[in-house]
Amino acid sequence: MGELERKATGLGGAIYNSLAGQAPAYSIAGGAALIMQYAGAAAPLAMLLTTLGVMAIVYSVFVLAKRYPHAASLYAYVANTLGPKAGFLNWAVYTLLYSATLGLGSVAIAFGYLASQSLAVLTGTAVNPAYLVPLPLILALIPAVLGIRPSIRTEAALTSAEVAILLAFAGLTIYANWGRLSLLPFTPQGTFASGSLPVLAALSGGLLYSVTYFMGFEVSTQLAEEAVSPRRDVPLGTLLATLSMGLLYVLVTYAIAANLGFSQNAVENFVDQASSGANPIYGMIGRYLGTPGEALFAAAVIASVFSCYLATLNATARMIYGVARDGLMPRRYAETNEFKSPANALYLSTALAAATAAAAYLAAYLSGYRESIALAYNAMEYAYAVDSLYYVASLVLLAAAAFRISSLWGKAVAAAGAVLLGIAFYYSVSSMAVLSIFLGSIIVILVLEFTILRNKINSIKEAICPHC
Repeated sequence: MGELERKATGLGGAIYNSLAGQAPAYSIAGGAALIMQYAGAAAPLAMLLTTLGVMAIVYSVFVLAKRYPHAASLYAYVANTLGPKAGFLNWAVYTLLYSATLGLGSVAIAFGYLASQSLAVLTGTAVNPAYLVPLPLILALIPAVLGIRPSIRTEAALTSAEVAILLAFAGLTIYANWGRLSLLPFTPQGTFASGSLPVLAALSGGLLYSVTYFMGFEVSTQLAEEAVSPRRDVPLGTLLATLSMGLLYVLVTYAIAANLGFSQNAVENFVDQASSGANPIYGMIGRYLGTPGEALFAAAVIASVFSCYLATLNATARMIYGVARDGLMPRRYAETNEFKSPANALYLSTALAAATAAAAYLAAYLSGYRESIALAYNAMEYAYAVDSLYYVASLVLLAAAAFRISSLWGKAVAAAGAVLLGIAFYYSVSSMAVLSIFLGSIIVILVLEFTILRNKINSIKEAICPHC
């Protein structure tokens, strides 16, 4: 076994790593149409509700990260509060089923889709998104294998640029449309639905895809063993990064709605254009920042998806590393290279991501999509819908872990977050086939726990960082 590099990053690194995991430009460019497809002009309301719910979960992470710093954070948090079997279950749900497969795979597909759109803006040349999907899988391994320091530096530079562009777009939009602004996007009427249940369904559908904006906020927790002050840097960095992203997402989503004009027809046209042609977000950016600004945003989107993939890859590898160190994965995945990077775990994560991307493309192809953009868009949507299911389930287990050790007030916050995520989970079940896959995978994990891994799991008394 090997050690990760101690004191390699601080509070700033934790913040930037969490920001990169959430990937603001990528989230806006790739997710705005998905949210509006369900929530209509009320997408900002769905985003605001999601932010409140996610902050409740961030509170849970904050409490757990201060007490149990660990490279395999989401495993250790649950194992030390709800027991090692629950901890391994959460590790498998988060790492194997969400992060290493569907999470990385969906980001790779999104890279192909959004990079294709961006290259069309930058060069005027159409590129099949499928040809671009392998790029992040290959290129992200370079800084990741070289250690966490070059990874954080890359993420900090790229993320700062994309946040600046989004803030400029939102500010100029509000200034230009000041006399036509409306609070409709923050009301149920913005869903264009009639009746309580249809409105709830619309907001919940929007909430499901809003959650994808925040996917990755927790990747900073996997840096605990490499942080200067793990019990301060990791929880505080995660909280600050997620709160700032939530406010940015609400602001930019409202700016998009303001550009559309708050009408149902405009929203539907926006969704149709995003799913079958050029991404309309680029045109909106260009309206205020001109051709150079549009080109910068196009480049920022490519960089954003890459940063997200890099942050997720590093986090996934450390989740595998930490569990392998406890003997629940082959020991070779707990080894580090000369740069103190978990190289074997990085290679495994990359292989799983490639397999998932291929499977999502195949599913979209078998569903009848043939045109390259439509194929990529729907492959991305399929992967998002399924990985959201596992992601939400993992966060609910975190809320239960925090509930176990929190004060009365903290228990209320954790419970509130779990309820909202429960709603997202319910509406994320798009079909009985998806639910069957989810339940079947959980059953397989439990069978492994009570058979092959039973003795190893029972021998674990506490999941601890050796030097934290």
